[in-house]
Amino acid sequence: MIGKRFIRNRKRRSKSEPMELELNSLLDILVILLVFLLKNYSVNEFELKINKGISIPDSVSKSMISKGVTIQLNKEFEVFVEEKLVTSLNEEGRWKYSNKIKIRNELLGLKEEIERMRMQSENIAEPTDVVNFIMDKEIDFQHINQLMKISTDAGFEQFKFIVLGS
Repeated sequence: MIGKRFIRNRKRRSKSEPMELELNSLLDILVILLVFLLKNYSVNEFELKINKGISIPDSVSKSMISKGVTIQLNKEFEVFVEEKLVTSLNEEGRWKYSNKIKIRNELLGLKEEIERMRMQSENIAEPTDVVNFIMDKEIDFQHINQLMKISTDAGFEQFKFIVLGS
């Protein structure tokens, strides 16, 4: 008797039509995912905020910017470290010992913070010992050289200069 019910049910199942898939909802989900991924896709590794009053020089180089500490120097000889005004040189752009100490202390604080982050997570993919310089194109090399010396004293030995790509 059990066998007869099984055979009866088997015949009914074979007569039913195959189930159709609804592709509309699947396509809607795929389109939403595609739009989301395209909207959040970024070619640049990170964004830089450049202070007003700095006109960046042009370059034909295609290498990417690395994450790191940002030092900016504008025409008014104001020095910014990570968007924070650290010091201003005098009107002629002369360096005082106090200017150098302020910048060095700020960089040392950032270096300690970077080392602390390294100790907490071992999986840091980006080299963070890089200093990105953003200078006005009318700034003399002596100022760039002075900032590079101060950065080296603070423990940063890799430098990148941010320029406009053509």
